[in-house]
Amino acid sequence: MTLSQIQEFYKNQTVFITGSTGLLGKLVLRKLLTTCDPKKIYLLIRQHKGKSVEERLEILLDKADLGRDKSEFKGKIFVIKGDCGLPGLGISQDDRDILVNETTCIIHIAATIKFNEHLRMAAYVNVRAVQDLLNLAKQVRDLKAMVHVSTAYSNCNQKHLIIEQFYEPGMTATELLTMLDSVDDETITNRTSELLGSWPNSYTFTKAVAENVVKTEAQDLPICIVRPAILMGASEEPAPGWLDAIQGNTAFFLGTYLGLIHCNLSDTDPIYLIPADYTVNIILAAACYSTDKNSPPAIYNYTGSEKNLLRKSKLYEYGKLCCELYPSLHMVNLCFLVFTTNTYYLKFCQFWLHLVPAFFVDLICSCLGKEQRFVKMYQKLHRTCDVIGFFNVNKWKFDTTNCEIMWKGLKEKDRELFPFNMENLEWKTFLANCIIYARVYFLKDPMDTLPQAKRKRKLIIFLYYCIVFALLYMLWSVMFNLIY
Repeated sequence: MTLSQIQEFYKNQTVFITGSTGLLGKLVLRKLLTTCDPKKIYLLIRQHKGKSVEERLEILLDKADLGRDKSEFKGKIFVIKGDCGLPGLGISQDDRDILVNETTCIIHIAATIKFNEHLRMAAYVNVRAVQDLLNLAKQVRDLKAMVHVSTAYSNCNQKHLIIEQFYEPGMTATELLTMLDSVDDETITNRTSELLGSWPNSYTFTKAVAENVVKTEAQDLPICIVRPAILMGASEEPAPGWLDAIQGNTAFFLGTYLGLIHCNLSDTDPIYLIPADYTVNIILAAACYSTDKNSPPAIYNYTGSEKNLLRKSKLYEYGKLCCELYPSLHMVNLCFLVFTTNTYYLKFCQFWLHLVPAFFVDLICSCLGKEQRFVKMYQKLHRTCDVIGFFNVNKWKFDTTNCEIMWKGLKEKDRELFPFNMENLEWKTFLANCIIYARVYFLKDPMDTLPQAKRKRKLIIFLYYCIVFALLYMLWSVMFNLIY
């Protein structure tokens, strides 16, 4: 069978992947194994939560949903024990020698994506690890391509238009790491706001510094940068709506679907959501176009198509429709969401729509001798909303020229095997698939419970309006007595 250009590129390559246990890492591994024919794949994996790297590899292979007996792929997968939070990536000299002698392609995905991560840890994982990986890449004997995965919001301190170019960071990597190594954690915590400057959090700040590392320290390397926007579930592979975990924005969407979240600091402008599998496809395609060591690193803002943007108001509309068509037995309230850009009105809504009901539920739990957790849950949720609010009320437009040029340059077979153009993505279907997948696999609510879930939803609607009517009647009674 004739191979496509991208398949031909990866055939018999030895690929080194960092961040393989994350969402994108799992899908990159899966795509390489099921669509391409690499010679070997080295995965950087650290010990975590008491699990050895071998145990984590087994979990990774299970979650990657390879669709076939994973044993047939094991001969191509090798673990490199390491940690991006440690100097030199925590890699032993023997493993380093293996990578130098055998690697032909590097895909760097690993990062700490916590917005409020302590600046020291964020800098070590997101900045120092990039320096260490570039130093390793310079020693690799036959490096054909390298991809650094950043974020579309690395330069979110820029106003309005973010183009596919390098921007100046708040400080260089050398300045940042030297400063961090000279002071203790408490001093860093106290100075974080000052150090971040116009960046809203440690994640975007360190990602900006890391891009500058690529600009200044990746000379003579065949490297590019891919800047994905907000990751969602898969559009097609390994299954429509597929996701490996609920976190970040997906947790917020699921909370709204279940009737737990009713207010959000946000405007109704476009939101840049992207399917995870499409993101993997552009990462793999970008490597094929980044083999020239003498050209400046290409940058790809992968934020979707300007011809098919999804507004937050439409996202809410489609999400509400999903709640009507595919309700869950676990829903606790109606799906409705108040959008506001006024922080005072947000706090007002959070108090009445979240904390007051949570207080009464916790009171009932206390009387029944059960754990009181709803007020704490909402307080944590509100802190998260404060962290992501910056991205919901600020507006950017992203230049995607390089992504468009690359898509136009792909042959038809590569477009079929590695789709990433979002111009014709059907948002309503995509979001419905994400909801259905989360309902079945994370909420453990199979689709055959749909009739019962719809009956429960009707009951919730009835009770909701009964309570609203009762409250309005009580308010009218009080007002009537005060006046007369």
